[in-house]
Amino acid sequence: MIEEKITDMNIGGVVIFTKSLFIFLLLDVYLRGSYAVNSMEVEQHLEMGKKLLAAGQLAEALQHYHSAVDGDPNNYLTYFRRATVFLAMGKSKSALPDLTKVIELKPDFTAARIQRANVLLKQGKLDDAEKDFKSVIERGPNDEALSQLNAIAELRRDISEAYMYFEHGQLPTAVDILGRVIEKCPWDPSLHETRAECYIQMGEYYKAISDIRPTTSLRSDNRPAFFKMSDLYYKLGEAEESLIQIRECLKLDPDDKQCQPHYKKVKKLVKQINAAQEAKVNGQYDECLNKAKQFMKTEPNEEFYQLKGQGYLCHCNAKGGHIQEALRICNRLLNKNPENVEALMDRAEAYLASEKWEEGTGRESVKWRL
Repeated sequence: MIEEKITDMNIGGVVIFTKSLFIFLLLDVYLRGSYAVNSMEVEQHLEMGKKLLAAGQLAEALQHYHSAVDGDPNNYLTYFRRATVFLAMGKSKSALPDLTKVIELKPDFTAARIQRANVLLKQGKLDDAEKDFKSVIERGPNDEALSQLNAIAELRRDISEAYMYFEHGQLPTAVDILGRVIEKCPWDPSLHETRAECYIQMGEYYKAISDIRPTTSLRSDNRPAFFKMSDLYYKLGEAEESLIQIRECLKLDPDDKQCQPHYKKVKKLVKQINAAQEAKVNGQYDECLNKAKQFMKTEPNEEFYQLKGQGYLCHCNAKGGHIQEALRICNRLLNKNPENVEALMDRAEAYLASEKWEEGTGRESVKWRL
């Protein structure tokens, strides 16, 4: 009787063990199959990414490489290929972590280390780039790494000279040197900002804007850059464009203490200028005069807007029958800019209206032919 119980227990133990082994084997088969399917999917994503990259469909290629990385986070090649797409899209900041991951997974992958060094070089991070290039050379001769190390030494000299010339006010020389450096380090915002400051001091505002613009993407939350562009456009007389740039600043922070008051002023000025133009076009000359005086009061310090306002006063006084006032303002405007064709025509019309035929048809006749 006791033996029968033992036998039953043994049989039960065998059954339990057999069931456990069976479940384990099933799970093992499932996991192997799952891994095989996952590996196959990764390969498919890599292949599609490669084809789309070759076709120039970068955003679509990137999605496949994202999926490949998610499916196989320990495959250094998936990170390297995704970094390649990021670089092709101009997203160097996103490429760097992937290249670093590649080097962590495979420290002897020279191509990735050189690629990371080149990105760091373009960002102006010369010390970090130099470390990577030296690491490559330590593993064996490499012409590209050696050439770039020589370039870094030259860049350091050029940067030092450029800042020296800038500090001593030799701005054209500083601009020339910075131009050479920026060709090698186009993603370094400080170089663009320094050259922009040179251009500002030289009075070349459009060139300054061209250097400031890329820094809005090279630096995160770069509200000062948007403010500076807005201010420069404002000084150039492009109030509409100034308004566009200052709005970009407020998108980043609606309460920015520098951008908010400037926005209110520019918005008001643009509204008044547009109102003056609309009144002029519609023949509402008294309203035109009123709006012109308003925006001249809003911005009394920038000469461009004062001259623009005088242009409206010259025209709308002449058209509105305020002849003496028109002649006074038109003459003042033409003293500052003798080649102002609209003012010449408005003054000629005022002369004709005042029956000064000789002055109206003589002095301005040459200009009227324009």
